[in-house]
Amino acid sequence: MRRRKQLLKQYLRFKNHILYVEKTTLELRSQICMDACLIGEVDEMKRTLYLKYNQYLVKLRGKNKTY
Repeated sequence: MRRRKQLLKQYLRFKNHILYVEKTTLELRSQICMDACLIGEVDEMKRTLYLKYNQYLVKLRGKNKTY
C-alpha cells in the first residue's frame, strides 16, 4: 500500500511539472507573438527560452508514455 501511495505522489508531481512547463511555454509563445505583431521585433532571450522550454516539454511528453 505504501509503495502505491509513493508511486501516485511521484506521478502527480510529474504531471504538475509538465503542466508548469506547458504553461510557461504558452506564455512565452504568447509574448513572442504579441511583440512580433505590435513592435515587429522579438527579443532574442524570449526566443531562446521558448525553444528551450519547448524542447524540454517534448522530452517530458515522451517520458509520459512509459507511465
